[in-house]
Amino acid sequence: MGEAYVEMFTSPGCANCPAVKKMLKELASELKGDITVEEVDITTDPTRAAQYGVMSVPAVVINGILKFVGVPSREDLKKAIVEELEA
Repeated sequence: MGEAYVEMFTSPGCANCPAVKKMLKELASELKGDITVEEVDITTDPTRAAQYGVMSVPAVVINGILKFVGVPSREDLKKAIVEELEA
């Protein structure tokens, strides 16, 4: 089984970021496998956001690939993580 390194890009005052953060936390505990979730504040680490072309938040990068900008459905987010775990 593989691993999923999830980077969640946020910014202070982001209205939708808490919902995505909550989904990621729930999925990380629900799914079996090696899942690491890191929250990245684009105001303190703009270079990292630029590496992925992140222009708005929330944004979710899984194993170095920008997967979602905005709030994904829980099903889509789960599917993307599971695909990486099974890779």
